[in-house]
Amino acid sequence: VRFVKLSGQVLAVKEIGEVVAFSEYELLRQLSKTDIPSVEPVGVITGRKDANGERLEAVLITKHLQFSLPYRSLFSQALQPDTATRLIDALAVLMVRLHLIGFYWGDVSLSNTLFRRDAETYAAWLVDAETGKLYPKLTDGQRNYDIELARTNIIGELMDLQAGEFIDEDEDVIEIGDRLHARYNELWNALHDMES
Repeated sequence: VRFVKLSGQVLAVKEIGEVVAFSEYELLRQLSKTDIPSVEPVGVITGRKDANGERLEAVLITKHLQFSLPYRSLFSQALQPDTATRLIDALAVLMVRLHLIGFYWGDVSLSNTLFRRDAETYAAWLVDAETGKLYPKLTDGQRNYDIELARTNIIGELMDLQAGEFIDEDEDVIEIGDRLHARYNELWNALHDMES
């Protein structure tokens, strides 16, 4: 992904295959019609060639989400000790909202999410939907697979941050990954359990 400035606006340009670019564009367009926090698609460019006339992949163009940061940038700053937990909480909220409208992400991770400060917490925004799919309703199996994939990816990303000394080596990153599952289920059950 590269960022460009055009007419005072910052755009993200992502080079991917043409079929995937159009599919992701359409998914992001559908999500932008809902109240789901996701990046806004601008367009797809195809038929690109390099200086030698060689074919280049298509690009998906989205608006840069102002005041947002990827998780790696957040951890490169001096942060409060519970930052990872707050990011997980934000991601759990985003996943519940996506699953409620029938969106299966298919590649949930901190890397495919942008974060914005929201008072004392963070808000998570979907930024990469190339593996996503919109259904009328998700099955429990689809939801659980998305959650388990997210847990696995997040633990790996946090271990990578530990190896780079961005997170204290004593931090239990597996417990942080498990927290996503717990927080997601708390929110999902609060919305779906019967009250008496």
